[in-house]
Amino acid sequence: MNNSIFKFKIVIASLLIFLASCSEETILYNEIENKEGTIKTATLPETNNKIFQAFPDFSSNTKLFFGNEKESENLFSLVQMTLFSGNIPPTSLIDLLADSIQVDSAMVFFETADSLISASNLSLYSVLGDQDSVFSDSTNFYTLENFLDFENNSALLGEIPLASIAPDSSGYDTLSFIFKDESLNGLKQYFLDSDTYPARTFMLKVDSPLDELFTIESNEASNRGPKMRVWYKSFVDEETTVDTFITFFAQKDISVFRPPSIENDDVNFITLNSGSALRSIIEFDLGLIDSLSRNELFKNSNLVLSVESSNLTTDDEFYVIVSALQDSVINWNFTSPFVDLNPNESISDTTYLSDPNFIISRKIEENEVKIPIQAFLQGYKNGLFQFDELMLYSAPVNSPFDKVKFNLNAIEVLYVEP
Repeated sequence: MNNSIFKFKIVIASLLIFLASCSEETILYNEIENKEGTIKTATLPETNNKIFQAFPDFSSNTKLFFGNEKESENLFSLVQMTLFSGNIPPTSLIDLLADSIQVDSAMVFFETADSLISASNLSLYSVLGDQDSVFSDSTNFYTLENFLDFENNSALLGEIPLASIAPDSSGYDTLSFIFKDESLNGLKQYFLDSDTYPARTFMLKVDSPLDELFTIESNEASNRGPKMRVWYKSFVDEETTVDTFITFFAQKDISVFRPPSIENDDVNFITLNSGSALRSIIEFDLGLIDSLSRNELFKNSNLVLSVESSNLTTDDEFYVIVSALQDSVINWNFTSPFVDLNPNESISDTTYLSDPNFIISRKIEENEVKIPIQAFLQGYKNGLFQFDELMLYSAPVNSPFDKVKFNLNAIEVLYVEP
């Protein structure tokens, strides 16, 4: 073969590969085989919709909240510390009360990236729970019913003023509770004695309302999370004394607040709010898809939602997650795990699980959100999904205080027909 012809073919092949990679749409082999196929459009009408309330879960949030925001009232935050220090060998909380140890002082400290000038104080309490953990999948941000009354089952350990909080050159300010003398005795009695009070949980609360939202870094904020450092002397023998300190870290924390109220009008829209765990489910008539041949290809099929109302500000971003369901909806009325269930209703009727084979997220842009669902329609056609419902909910990256009501537009479908 002539060398120049060979080089020319390589150039042409490379160009074709480059042009294919620049295409916005993937070319499927079915389309190549379907040379006589034509693009058709259809509308999938909505047949049912509902809102429901799930158990809120914001364990991935990197902030602890104080103050009120968007009709949400922050009550307090809970921080559970590790039972053992991060040192090697580890030392437990109760070990610090041994006769061979003399605790000199302690400091519980938190970091914040916020600035604040307030007449309020931040108070630190020890939760006097007799349970190993005051945390559960259901506590989270929303409700304290059926759980420990934290405010009336805690001991005040100390307080600090919020008169002048300002981050330094690192971008953070430190809020420190120092324990010595009498205050140290309170910490030893109500917190270090983990045999008597195994909850080992601090409660943080402002003693008067704040004019603005104030946040503290949570345990998920890498090395910026809450910590407790204890300085002590350990008497090894009559001649040997070790003067040292150890550090305990937050292992769980949570902000407890009252979210925006659930209004009667919410059920008339696709209403999403992570603070109250409001989610929506919509059902579409997929009869057209059932009637098409199995090798049908779906293209550019979008679920479009327009914003009816929201409490978002100009700079707020809001992401909507859409997923297929693992089970079909039985009860299309509003349901909540926080109210008494009907005699014929079980807790499984109020909870719905996403199908991991289809979960997609998109952001509100220009007062609407457009979510591509051709993969869901293709999967439904090919038997991957059995149900004709989609669940919509607020993404974990959204503020738990943000609430949005959407109007639902019909799904416009483009598909290739043989």
